[in-house]
Amino acid sequence: MRKFLIPLMLVASVGVSSVALAAPSTAKGAIQSMDSKACTVTLADKAVYQFAPKCDFSKLKVGEKVTITYTVNGKVNQATAIAAS
Repeated sequence: MRKFLIPLMLVASVGVSSVALAAPSTAKGAIQSMDSKACTVTLADKAVYQFAPKCDFSKLKVGEKVTITYTVNGKVNQATAIAAS
């Protein structure tokens, strides 16, 4: 039983730690700039968030306060949602 339990716990601990790293985060701030062609939004703190292709920023304005939901993928902040706050 021990021979089975220890490897199982090691695999489970690795799986849990990778899930924790991929958990979405949120960022709040004022929009400094938007690029509809590159699908990026830059907040006032100079952080850049990349959205999926064919993004629609028509309802947003520079200076508007927003909340962005994102995950970190390497050095890129992959955004999944943006909402006025």
